[in-house]
Amino acid sequence: MVNFLYRNIFILFLLLSLSSLVHSGPNDWPQWRGQNHDSKAIDSGVFEKGHGLKVSWKKTLGSGYSSISIADGHAVTMFSDSTFDNVISFNAETGAENWRYQIDSTHQVNSPSYWGPLSTPVINDGNVYGFGPKGQLFSVDLKSGKENWKINIASEYDAVRPSWGFTTSPIVYDDVLILETGAESKTISGFDKKAGKMLWSAGTDTVVYHSPIITNIDDKDQLVCVSSKYLYGLNPKDGTKYWEYFHNSGSASLSPVAMGANRLLLTYAFNGRQTEALEIKKEGNSYKLSELWKSREAGRTWSSTVYHEGNLYGYTARFTVSINAETGKLNWKSRIPGDGFMVLVDGHLVTVTKAGTVHLAKASPDSYEELASVDALGSLTWTPPSFAYGKIFVRSLRDIAAIDIVPTDQMVTEKKVEQQMWLPRSGFAKWVETVEKADNKEQLVAEFLSNHNASPYIEDKKYAHVFYYGEAKDLVIRGDVLDTQMDVAMNHIKGTDFYYASFELKSDARVDYMFTKDFGPGMTDPLNPVVVPGYFGDMSQIAMPDWKKPTHFDEPMHAKRGSLDSLNFDSKVLENSRTVKVYLPAGYKKGSQRYATVYVNNGQEYIEDAKSQNTLDNLIGKSIEPVIAVFIYGPHDFPEYARTGRDKYAEAVAKELVPMIDRKYRTIAKQKARAFFGGDEGGYAALNTAFQYSDLFGMVGGQSTHLLLGHGGEEILKLIKDSDKLNLGFYLDWGSYDARRQDQYSYKTNNEDLVKLLEEKGYTWTGGEYPEGFGYSSWRNRTDKVLEAFFPLKKTQK
Repeated sequence: MVNFLYRNIFILFLLLSLSSLVHSGPNDWPQWRGQNHDSKAIDSGVFEKGHGLKVSWKKTLGSGYSSISIADGHAVTMFSDSTFDNVISFNAETGAENWRYQIDSTHQVNSPSYWGPLSTPVINDGNVYGFGPKGQLFSVDLKSGKENWKINIASEYDAVRPSWGFTTSPIVYDDVLILETGAESKTISGFDKKAGKMLWSAGTDTVVYHSPIITNIDDKDQLVCVSSKYLYGLNPKDGTKYWEYFHNSGSASLSPVAMGANRLLLTYAFNGRQTEALEIKKEGNSYKLSELWKSREAGRTWSSTVYHEGNLYGYTARFTVSINAETGKLNWKSRIPGDGFMVLVDGHLVTVTKAGTVHLAKASPDSYEELASVDALGSLTWTPPSFAYGKIFVRSLRDIAAIDIVPTDQMVTEKKVEQQMWLPRSGFAKWVETVEKADNKEQLVAEFLSNHNASPYIEDKKYAHVFYYGEAKDLVIRGDVLDTQMDVAMNHIKGTDFYYASFELKSDARVDYMFTKDFGPGMTDPLNPVVVPGYFGDMSQIAMPDWKKPTHFDEPMHAKRGSLDSLNFDSKVLENSRTVKVYLPAGYKKGSQRYATVYVNNGQEYIEDAKSQNTLDNLIGKSIEPVIAVFIYGPHDFPEYARTGRDKYAEAVAKELVPMIDRKYRTIAKQKARAFFGGDEGGYAALNTAFQYSDLFGMVGGQSTHLLLGHGGEEILKLIKDSDKLNLGFYLDWGSYDARRQDQYSYKTNNEDLVKLLEEKGYTWTGGEYPEGFGYSSWRNRTDKVLEAFFPLKKTQK
């Protein structure tokens, strides 16, 4: 009788504890990361009938990153229809639309394909609470979609909107709606969920892309939130601070993960920070946080990590990983199923990849063994799955779908995926097919290697076959031949150590590639003797038969060499310093002549990788006039060139650096005698400076110019479009195999659009498309054309 009483008291206590969080049914997924903010479904027995996956329904939606909250038969998410940001409710069983609620006009920050809300709504007590990208915090009725109340934290509380819009996902505790606000002295705030009135605020730090959780620490519910610099533990009822932890990672930190009792995991999406496991202990009236371990085996991803039975499951970069939660040691790493987002359902990992495929695997510390998969969305996906009512709910930037768990024999057979990097019409492919059918595979491979001892093997001026011979558990290729930073597994002839990848290229193409073996660092092709400087390290080169190797950056054969001065540029505008190398043409120090000047962003790389000093020595007096070249080093190029620091960088160049160079050297201090150029974001910075300070430069150029929308692209295009026609000349080039990601961006297309805009404004330009890729190994082949466009050698008067 006593045991029975204690058991029922315990059950009652448990139910009361759960009711303090989100009032939801046992099979709901009512908010970001599920009922308990841990990316885990609480369902059991889900896979008793099998592990098959079958699409139940699929609907066209619209762009957005908001995940799907499910409760009381509704599946609710947010999206943009390109005109307005909306909340929408679907019937979770059938996919029929119940209602939609218009939040505001669409927050336009990315390319049109990727506008849309990032926050996930929370369903609680028959209402939906959402947070729009412009700062609208609102409540609508779950059944009808009618508005209960609406406020704007940007206008009412001076919350600072991040560049991608407000992102944090709200949560509910009792009658308190909790939101990371990011206003002054209001890092996180509690609101009356019935009226929207602010009840309390805590913290003084900024918020970017962070969301809070509720977890049990020291036998009490604590609100744990991460901001730009701090991790806080608070009382969710009134915001009283229990503890704080200084991490200082900016926007890189993700939502914290609870790892059992009194332990938390902090992962970081970028900036090189190691994942941190922390333990929280109460000592007297205060709390102490101590580090359990740090690891690089998780992180560098926007995907949340899941804790299950003493192990962590998640991503490191594009690899799926399992990590021992006690030690931080790696259990395993897998390239399958591909980069994406993961949740846990009844002891199984459910992953949706960025390609829109859904995968199921047992959560095991031993290995990743896939049980089933289905191509549910077929389009770019940046949202984790949700699970409720026996269904997996997923969405892409285009569609939303529900997937049933079915017996394996009811699975829809997927269409066979075409083999990648395979050219069936080539003679090499026919040789591969012969080897695969043969009993003496190794002998045939040995004969091939004897006849072709260097990679790549070029066939018919259009096929390039890269091959590798040696033991490898995992061998992938990346480079200009594929989407940017996309690793693709090399094809393998089973029963041998022979790996290959085939590409069809233009007859005069020149591109780079590299290997990654067994998840190690990138490496050049050991069978390819030609190594070139790539954007992310040394690369191997594919040069097709009609490509002509430039000679302008070879070591000069004559004695006339220019010199390099090294200066320290201490900028008051930027509040930092950097090295500037100044090229002075041969004869400068003995003469009195004044010279035109070319300024070059990422100067260190243009000197070391592009060998621009050799180019200047070789071209001066032959195809270009003598010039001074100012190579500006870029230690802070990421923020300064195209992002938040771009206007200050332009100001520092225009108001500090150019005057300093004009004072120190015999320059022609006139607009027509100055040029400015760079590659990628360096090209962007040159354009931005030239248009903002229109009387300073007469010529501007870019190689594979960065124009990514959402990363400064809109601003530079608007600057050009809105400006009066300036006295500017342009050189712009890009590659046929330039930086690109399917359905996301294309440097080739972006630069083609830029020159169309310039032509519409009445400008003339030179340059164009070349059959090469992205980076200094490609750009250096055309630095002669850049300089010849800026300062061509004047014809001698007879």
